[in-house]
Amino acid sequence: MRRVLAFCVAYLVASLPLGEAQSSRRAPTTTAIVPREFLRFSPVRDTIYTLSRWYLELNLRRQRLYLRGSAGELYEFKVSSGAPWIPKGIETPTGLFTLQTKATRAISRQFDNTPMLYWMGFSGNVGFHALEGWSYYRHLGHRASSHGCVRLSREDAQFLYRLLPRGTPILVYNDEPARVLAFLPFSGFNPERDHLLGSGDPAQERLLRERLEALYRGQAWRNAVRLVLDGSTVLRTGYPVGSARHISPQEPPLVLPIAFTRIRPLHTAVATSKGLLADTSLP
Repeated sequence: MRRVLAFCVAYLVASLPLGEAQSSRRAPTTTAIVPREFLRFSPVRDTIYTLSRWYLELNLRRQRLYLRGSAGELYEFKVSSGAPWIPKGIETPTGLFTLQTKATRAISRQFDNTPMLYWMGFSGNVGFHALEGWSYYRHLGHRASSHGCVRLSREDAQFLYRLLPRGTPILVYNDEPARVLAFLPFSGFNPERDHLLGSGDPAQERLLRERLEALYRGQAWRNAVRLVLDGSTVLRTGYPVGSARHISPQEPPLVLPIAFTRIRPLHTAVATSKGLLADTSLP
């Protein structure tokens, strides 16, 4: 009987999680270096912060436009972007832009004086707009069909036109970008530490190019200065957003103090447009 009881106790102890079974033990805290190959899974991006109330993300591959708000709002719109395979058609350019021009009704001289409703330009002659008629609605959210602009339904175009001011940031991409946007509250802006982006010049173009190059080399730590768009400055040109596929494991190696006393899940902070999903917690 004693043997059976001892076996049951041993089985119950063995079935407990390691952290629970050894909870009474105390071990010294040591420092562990996370191997470099694991760092490739870290969500490292070149983040451009904005003080604006809203910003737009255009996913050309999915033919979707997303409106993100600083209070956590998220709206999704079906679009139809530029189709380079049609006569005189070009692919909608990718990059970091801002809304440059607005007009409730613009005329395309290049394409038979076609009326463009709720025009919102972000890259010269390329912008968001609606059209008269209904035939183009069948392509929205399904395939590219325009000569380069981004077509919206009249209802969605009107909604965005009334809501968004000139200077609203826009991120346009095909693949997952290496450069992303994030909100920064006015209270968090430090003029002595943060750098406000202007309308654009060669020095700013070089700065943004070098930040992507550092990220690709695994040296994102060089991008210590926060770059900020104030939400009203109009960029004269767009800047590349790169591709997350080209991001290398980051150096120097990440050093984390890890106590091996208990085994608990290591929660990694995941940055989203709505903030942090979980805080980093260590054993």
